Amino acid sequence: MKIHYTGKLAALDKEQKKNLDNHFAKLGKLVDQKGEREAHVILKMQRLEHKAEVTMMYFGHQAVGIAAHKDQFMALLAAIDKLEKQLHKLHDKRIDSKRHGVGINGKKAPIPDVVPAAPPPKKAKALKPTRVQRTSKPISIEEAPLAIKPASTYLVFEELGSGQIHVLVRRDDNEFDLIEAR
Repeated sequence: MKIHYTGKLAALDKEQKKNLDNHFAKLGKLVDQKGEREAHVILKMQRLEHKAEVTMMYFGHQAVGIAAHKDQFMALLAAIDKLEKQLHKLHDKRIDSKRHGVGINGKKAPIPDVVPAAPPPKKAKALKPTRVQRTSKPISIEEAPLAIKPASTYLVFEELGSGQIHVLVRRDDNEFDLIEAR
């Protein structure tokens, strides 16, 4: 992996250089698959704070890690960590999108035959329009026939006390049926 620095890099001791090299090597393993990649590191100093920006291109996507800290080395490590998270996300996205239906045994799944739908009946009965009424507050089962409007066919309500959902249905003979949801 090639690393290009822009800005003034503070003097780092051997351990810090080794740590940075290890982090960039870890990124290199993730990114350097076909050819060597480049990382651009931009270092800035603003108001007693070091800003580090690490940029890489990964299969047409630009990944950027930006961090600020009082210490330049810590800012670099934080920016590399953010970049690594983005690269892992892009890598996982790329791996997940490349699946083409290969099954466990290495064979493609068979395509099911399309069964044509049955033709609609020639003459359908005209159904009377149904109106569904819902209550917002719980009511008792005894109050439900009184609460249904004359134009409504169904009443969906919550029973007072138990919180169970019920449906009250008006039949053609203007009697009611009660349906309990379980």
